[in-house]
Amino acid sequence: MKYLLLICFFVFFFGSCENSNKEKITKISNTKQEKSVQDLKEKNISECKIQIRNQDLILICNGKETIYKDLIINKMSISTELIQNDNWFSLLYESNASAIKIKEKYDFIYSSIGIVLVSKEVVKFGKDGLVLNKLFVENYDMSQKTYDDLLTLGNTLKEEFNKKPIGYVYDSKNILFAKMTYKISLEDFYVDYPKLGNAYFKINNVESANNQAFSLEKIEANNFSKSLLKEIVLQYPDRTVAFLNLADVDWKLNTKEDAKKNYKTYISLMKSQNKDLSKIPQRVYDRIK
Repeated sequence: MKYLLLICFFVFFFGSCENSNKEKITKISNTKQEKSVQDLKEKNISECKIQIRNQDLILICNGKETIYKDLIINKMSISTELIQNDNWFSLLYESNASAIKIKEKYDFIYSSIGIVLVSKEVVKFGKDGLVLNKLFVENYDMSQKTYDDLLTLGNTLKEEFNKKPIGYVYDSKNILFAKMTYKISLEDFYVDYPKLGNAYFKINNVESANNQAFSLEKIEANNFSKSLLKEIVLQYPDRTVAFLNLADVDWKLNTKEDAKKNYKTYISLMKSQNKDLSKIPQRVYDRIK
């Protein structure tokens, strides 16, 4: 009987150790896999670059060229400027063909998969004042798209000339969710655009703003998503889900300490608002360790 008890003890003990080791190995493997995915995304971006060749935009990734035709317009009345940033770029078109001067800025993200349009911003300046509209778009793949296609985006948005630099921000469903105000003259605004100081950004539809930020994260437009989410949590500090979304974006951008801070705020809000704690994703607990 003693021997039987000893055998049972050893079987239980070593079985528990084995399960514990398996659990540790699984957690380590998951962490490595998560890091590998992030490294791959960063590698895809870092090995890509954007160039202009005649009227075409060229995406070069790992020595392979993808041509996006007729996106560069340089005629007597229209000019195009390429503005490069880390992991994203803009095309700025300027037209002086009429009494109303126009600038259009398109923001893009890119990787080895291709180029995706994130947002369109239109500025019109004339004797009646200034129009400024910003429109986010939904997963707009630039394959087979030209400048003429870009022009049609946001055509139904209301254009209101203002005597002050005031802009309106719309989500990908054409829903107005924020207002931008700049402390600068109309003339200086147009001349300096898009190299402007920070605007006073007032969100009036937080649901739409949060949904747009989440959509941006899904297409890996993480810098754009973070900018919007920071405004949301600043203006709506009780917006629980926004802290979760912001933490996820911080994690993707490798700002891990900021991510941990926002995950902890998310947990704290879930508790203080008496929400169902079982709905907290497991990744939150894993990442704050």
